[in-house]
Amino acid sequence: MSYYDEQVQMFKGTIPIGPKPISELVELLETQVDLKKIALSDLPGHALQTAMLNATHCILNKDLQLKYDNMSFIAFQVIKNDKSRQYCSDVSQEKFIYVIFEKHTGYISSNSNRLFLELELARGVSQYEFDIEGDQFRSLLAHLTITYCKKHNIND
Repeated sequence: MSYYDEQVQMFKGTIPIGPKPISELVELLETQVDLKKIALSDLPGHALQTAMLNATHCILNKDLQLKYDNMSFIAFQVIKNDKSRQYCSDVSQEKFIYVIFEKHTGYISSNSNRLFLELELARGVSQYEFDIEGDQFRSLLAHLTITYCKKHNIND
């Protein structure tokens, strides 16, 4: 059995069929952490420019082929408190934890890797992507594998 087949066997059952719209992901996020909607100009450093570039070239934009000036971004600041403590460890250098969504493609960006991965998994993939094990499915499979390896201290 190939390494890919092992990954599929291990994680395929955990990949939800979706994809969920951004509104549902925001609702889910609000159950996990306290949020404050922020202006895009309030994002730190080059976060918005990076998100715009990445959203333009991401797998989710493969069929739409939107340019960043036709995209619609919304951003949230995660309020630091007991609810969000688990997401703070990987963003100690940043002023705050943020999440950026692009409404048309479903692109997600965050400076908290854990939060990003949870949202990415929650979004899921279409039934078609799931059935053919397409690019979006494989991307999510890779994220799940990386997360598993980090959690279990597997370096190879």
